[in-house]
Amino acid sequence: MSVGAGRALASLRAATGRATTAVGRRAARLLALGGVAAVLGASVAVLYGVVVVTGDPGTFSLVVAGAALAGTLAARLVRPRTATLLALAVGGLGGHLYLRSLPSGVEFLAVLVPMLGDAAALLSGLSILRIVNADLWALSAVPVPVFLSWYLALRRRYVAASAVAGTALGVLALTGDATTAETLAGAVGATVAAAVGDCDRRGERLGNADGVVVVIAAMLVTTLFVGALPGAFGSALPGGGDDGSTIESSLLYAGDSLAVAGSIDLSPERRYVVEAEEPAYWRVGTYDRYTGEGWVRSGSTRGYDGRLAGPPGESRTLEQTYTAASSIATLPAARRPTRIGDVPVPVRVTDGGSFEPASPLQPGESYRVDSEIPTGRPEEFRAAGTDYPESVETRYTQLPSDTPDRVAERTARLTANAENPYDTARVLEYWFRTEYEYSLDVDRPRGNVADGFLFGMESGYCVYFATTMVTMLRTQGIPARFAVGYTPGEAVADDEWIVRGYNSHAWAEVYLPGHGWIEFDPTPPTPREATERAVLGDDDSQGATTGTETVDSTDVAGGEAADTPTPGVGGTGDVGVDPVAAADRRADGDDRSLLPSVPLPGREAVGVALVAALVFLTARRRGLGRRVYRAVWLRRLPRGDPGDVVVGAYRRAVYLEERRGEEMCPSETPRGFLDGDERLERIAERYERARYGGGVDATAAAGARSDLADLLAERSRVPWRREPPEEGSR
Repeated sequence: MSVGAGRALASLRAATGRATTAVGRRAARLLALGGVAAVLGASVAVLYGVVVVTGDPGTFSLVVAGAALAGTLAARLVRPRTATLLALAVGGLGGHLYLRSLPSGVEFLAVLVPMLGDAAALLSGLSILRIVNADLWALSAVPVPVFLSWYLALRRRYVAASAVAGTALGVLALTGDATTAETLAGAVGATVAAAVGDCDRRGERLGNADGVVVVIAAMLVTTLFVGALPGAFGSALPGGGDDGSTIESSLLYAGDSLAVAGSIDLSPERRYVVEAEEPAYWRVGTYDRYTGEGWVRSGSTRGYDGRLAGPPGESRTLEQTYTAASSIATLPAARRPTRIGDVPVPVRVTDGGSFEPASPLQPGESYRVDSEIPTGRPEEFRAAGTDYPESVETRYTQLPSDTPDRVAERTARLTANAENPYDTARVLEYWFRTEYEYSLDVDRPRGNVADGFLFGMESGYCVYFATTMVTMLRTQGIPARFAVGYTPGEAVADDEWIVRGYNSHAWAEVYLPGHGWIEFDPTPPTPREATERAVLGDDDSQGATTGTETVDSTDVAGGEAADTPTPGVGGTGDVGVDPVAAADRRADGDDRSLLPSVPLPGREAVGVALVAALVFLTARRRGLGRRVYRAVWLRRLPRGDPGDVVVGAYRRAVYLEERRGEEMCPSETPRGFLDGDERLERIAERYERARYGGGVDATAAAGARSDLADLLAERSRVPWRREPPEEGSR
């Protein structure tokens, strides 16, 4: 080969190497940016889901896009300190706008203190959906992490970018709003961004980040293992395994959220003995925010201060005494409760005017309640009009933005002849009672429950009827809410009722100006007496031997209510029993017991992975791993073959000199570099004999070890700055 051809070949190889390196570096940058985008996208997706339920996702998307664009421009124009100040300013502006969205006339400190309390509650598991203005909260919160994390990523500060976005996702994981998949995606993305980002910052090829694969694999395995541990990061609900997603379990544990389930079973267990002059629905709580898959009670609770306001219209007082028949964490009361007394535990009041005990009532404990029952007549309800308070209209006409239009269209057709909200509610109540069957054995529809029940089901139980009726009313701009509690129960005297688990019920309440909340029950009447006899019969035959107080659900349709009728203020006096107890639900309608039991990680377990990723990012950013390696490598004196011992001592001696600021030239000999100290000179001389001479013996190796030990003892400060040389160098 000619000299010219050789040079051309060498040039081609060099160009190929440079191109390969450039491609590798570009791939590293793209992958690092993708990692940041993954963790940022996970947190944005969570907030987007909140806004879909509570507000306008279009506006939210514009805010996110604007924040990302601002971060892109700022990465070219401003320094990190300026960008941080801009982010803080945006956050302050968002907080100001959120404060302005709160009711007027509220003092700043009176708002600030609850806000700080809500912030602490969020970190302990309070869902963002419980915040009254959750959509505005999300809009004010999202710009800061989007702007700052994307700005830092474009400035090649991948660890800091992942930390910002990861912190936002971590908060959402703690609130329970982030799903397992979202949290895990964020954890993996943050780890990839940190590991691959180092290659981009140092100008290395992507292949040098192979270690990140090991880290990600370890994270995934650890997450799955922790999530599979029995009772990991959680405790069972008191009372035996209820999952809290049906009405009965919601009543028992006073939950702030309720997920619509599939098939359910019944429980004949006694809950209360109620003494009152007349029967009523014994309400436990109300839910205002519909998510499409269930209900959330937004707002906060406050301490009971002696008396609550009654309804705006005419009413009569109903005195009630409740005696707990089992350990239960609810305080039922007929609407609308104004006073509670003789309660053995502290009491708090929800925004909906219901009571919550600080701890469960024990069997035999009792309390008294005074309630104001509206006495308006149907003609007065029809004349109530639509002049709703703004706070009521905004809060109780909310629907998820993805609610299908056909729900509103069918509602409008069904109620076309109704001339007022009261008649609209009456029409829907009657339509449900006559057009649908009642059954406890149902398959939960996928997606929006109200839409699925309205267009894809022919039967259901109270949760489905009440959810769908409230949704339909809201599509017409009529404030309505979802209520849970108990039907009157079994009358054992003129003024005494035994309330059991199968009396659990859900119904709709409609707000009428001048009268307040009025009950409507769309659930069809059922052969309640037969159902009770069946349940009680099974209880009598099995309770003594098994102690079990549940029976399988069966289909029931049509018939007359055989138990105590409840006065139907909304329009009907027939009240169907609706037993709803939490047991062995099939959320999607299939038998999950037939599927293999594969433990999947929960949010808490994935949260651990996210925290581990953030710890890994911080440690990598600060070089903790390299520091520990340096200290161990330097002080772990070489052993083994005499030649290896001498070579190891020489490399450590060179590192000690380089740490002091010396730099060894390529043309410099070992003895030329390690001079000025007899111990260094002896190590260099033995190194040259080991590498280029006839070798060294054990005595020379021991001498090199001894000289190195003296040098380390003299220079005792651990080196934290420079990377030690690889064992194969020099």
